[in-house]
Amino acid sequence: MQNSPYASKLDISTSRTVWTRFHAALEQAQVPERLCVFHHRWVERWLEGLRGQSPSLDAPLRFSEQLAIKGVPDWQCRQAMRSVECWLEARAQVLESLVVPADPFQPPKTWPVVIQEMQDALRIQRYSPRTMESYGMWVDRFAKRCPEVPKDDFEASREADAFLAELALKHNLASASIDQARNGLAWLFRRQMGFDFVLPDKGTAHRGRRIPQVISSAKVRDLLAHCEDPWDLFFGLQYGCGLRLMELLEMRIQEVDLDRRVLTVRHGKGDVDRQCLLPQALHQRIGLHLARRQEVWNADLAKGHATVDLPGAAARTSTDWRWQHLFGASRPLRHPVSGDRRRWRPLETKVREVLREAASRAGIVGHVHPHLLRHCFATHLLEAGVPIQTIQSQLGHAKLQTTLIYLHVKSPAPETTSPLDLMPTPPFTS
Repeated sequence: MQNSPYASKLDISTSRTVWTRFHAALEQAQVPERLCVFHHRWVERWLEGLRGQSPSLDAPLRFSEQLAIKGVPDWQCRQAMRSVECWLEARAQVLESLVVPADPFQPPKTWPVVIQEMQDALRIQRYSPRTMESYGMWVDRFAKRCPEVPKDDFEASREADAFLAELALKHNLASASIDQARNGLAWLFRRQMGFDFVLPDKGTAHRGRRIPQVISSAKVRDLLAHCEDPWDLFFGLQYGCGLRLMELLEMRIQEVDLDRRVLTVRHGKGDVDRQCLLPQALHQRIGLHLARRQEVWNADLAKGHATVDLPGAAARTSTDWRWQHLFGASRPLRHPVSGDRRRWRPLETKVREVLREAASRAGIVGHVHPHLLRHCFATHLLEAGVPIQTIQSQLGHAKLQTTLIYLHVKSPAPETTSPLDLMPTPPFTS
């Protein structure tokens, strides 16, 4: 790979076009949208293995054979081979139609242009809005420290290394935040700008192990009792189903099945769907909530405030009842793009504020936040003897290791005894 993106017009200037044509080819082949991300990841994995070298004619087959040696199932090997073949075809089509000027002058890119190109590429590759926001934020902070866009590998690596060191030494950020910044810069320089970007590997800094904070079920009951309607139902669902905050905020009416007592989480973390059991204690209450919510929707529909954005569909909206958010904001708010008034879901800041106020009224000491209820869901089920694999499924964890952290949080078994209590005459008297 060339040291400068401006000296390698052929690969770098066409990379986004290749990916765009690649995704168009998948769509033309009627590959479901939920599977496109896997084809994209296979190509990324293959490209990383090339390390800048030109692919051979039998590259798809060799890549499939390498995966098979590593124990990857046959169907995934075939999927990976088809993905690479499709990408190579897209690249060949782009190169055939490319007309390279006779070395025209290329002015250096500015940060606004670079950041916009990165956001467009992230959107094309179906990255989540959270990831796009995070990467954009870190690149923007980096741009303020380094006003000029780096022009080669050495300059990019040097400036990024200094930026990460400043985050650790001057701003004293946590290792997770620094890793997040490293990932954003690595994506920009390696994938977007084509640099041979070099940084220390993740995990070189010491990372402590933290266990989640939980409170007792009695305190959860007190917390919910001090929440007003409909917030007691909101946080009751989060605790009763173990939902992430954004999963509950983005939930639509059609994802609630009262007959089967099931909530369906769409596009969860990792773009994975799952189902959660609706607590029997909330069954009647959520039915009443849906009736009141429909009355509000009817009023909004008459006033033109019932438009909502469809999930995963840019610039597409609907006023249908089934697409309305399960929990709506207290009043319609103005849309930042279209300018019309819509009843959004509640804002995250409002949710956190309501929960803190309820915790204060309940006399609960400590940092109370929405994700605490998800931790309590897992811990209390584990203490009740529910199998860890069942809890993993309900939480939507891809790896069991993530769920095992709650083994370190649950209360000791009743038969566990302290050696202090075994003394014939304890030194402490009441």
